[in-house]
Amino acid sequence: MKNLITFITLCLLTITTVESYAQEKFATYDNTYFGKTYDIKLSLEKEDLYIYAEPLDELYDKGGLRIRKEQHQDFLNSIAEAKTKYIEWVKIAKDNNVMELNKSINIKSEVGSYFLYGSDWKFQLLVDLTFDFQILEDEGELTYLLIIRTGELKASSNEHLKVDGFLLVFSSVNETDAFTSEISREKINTFIAKPKEEDLFKD
Repeated sequence: MKNLITFITLCLLTITTVESYAQEKFATYDNTYFGKTYDIKLSLEKEDLYIYAEPLDELYDKGGLRIRKEQHQDFLNSIAEAKTKYIEWVKIAKDNNVMELNKSINIKSEVGSYFLYGSDWKFQLLVDLTFDFQILEDEGELTYLLIIRTGELKASSNEHLKVDGFLLVFSSVNETDAFTSEISREKINTFIAKPKEEDLFKD
């Protein structure tokens, strides 16, 4: 009897864990520098955002940033701060004819991350993001980038499972604004309040 109770308890814990990580496609965002569109998913139970991003690892190329509900506003604030510095430095670069630059921005932001390792999803619970401003020149055409990096990632469950990390790359203020608009609190609340398909058709 005791073994049966233990088994049922473990099953319930497993179901709870799976449900807490269940995600629905919430939005997408465009990256003009890479010419790609990335998914943003939302955990309805915990209201965590899963933001897919550009991989640095050729073997493990699925993953990105996990933003918990309590981290959400700080994450948006850090992007707003980085955008302000981006605007300032783009102007300085243009005024002074700077053609090439790679400079870090002193902003702190702590989030989580996730990545697909083989057939299993792995999580790093705490990631200190870094922010960079970069100017690239190609045949006289300049591109001004705001880059957000995870750095190397390790699975919290096993530090030997590593990937090179992921990037968010924005090449204009409009692109940054479009991204933050997609993950606004208002859009999250609207999505959560939206009736689900199974609730629309009842006997």
